[in-house]
Amino acid sequence: MYICGMKQGRYKVLLVDDDVSVLEFLSYNLVRHDFDVRTAQNGLEAIALAQTFMPDLIILDWMMPEMDGLEACRRLRSDSLFDETIIALLTAKDDDFSRIEAFAVGADDYIHKSIRPKVFVAKMEALLRRKMVPKPRVSDVITIFDLEIFLEKRLVRKAGKKLALTKIEFDLLNLFLSNKNKVFSRQEIHDAIWGKEVIVGNRTLDVHIRNLRKKVGEQIIVTSKGVGYTLG
Repeated sequence: MYICGMKQGRYKVLLVDDDVSVLEFLSYNLVRHDFDVRTAQNGLEAIALAQTFMPDLIILDWMMPEMDGLEACRRLRSDSLFDETIIALLTAKDDDFSRIEAFAVGADDYIHKSIRPKVFVAKMEALLRRKMVPKPRVSDVITIFDLEIFLEKRLVRKAGKKLALTKIEFDLLNLFLSNKNKVFSRQEIHDAIWGKEVIVGNRTLDVHIRNLRKKVGEQIIVTSKGVGYTLG
């Protein structure tokens, strides 16, 4: 494992990449901005370290030996310890299919390796600010169609069976529940879920909505053509 010179920072970040030069470069820029950084060089190391370090944010390289970032993300998301941890995939891949794969296993964001250092740090700051903002709630338990939504536990059951929602999927559902009669515009959803500072691809929201619909039911989220989305 690569170890960098670190100090106690505002937020804890776990960087995972098999390329030591990438770890050095990204760690240097994050530590300069007062992040507490730990590193690992494959998914197995990352999972073991995350259980003791308990990071606020995990950045996983996609292609790594022993266990790649996609599988590491899937395993981390299956552990309730990391329900509130933000996870992003770092990759040279730049296609819609790869983004869909990343979001399907529970990644909160998808970062291309060509990103400039200042933009990378700003993106980390924005992701972590989103983590610290409490999401709107209307009651502790909500029932809609065949869903039971336990907001305090961030748990959703469909016909009595627990659903495996990603953090963003749950946040989207919670946002729609905060005002059942409102049609949320794409910009309003983007600002509430990702923050105004984060730039995501045009199709990112569509992918998350599509995945959420598959899990909760097509009738739960309705598209208002040319406007946005609302609860059914």
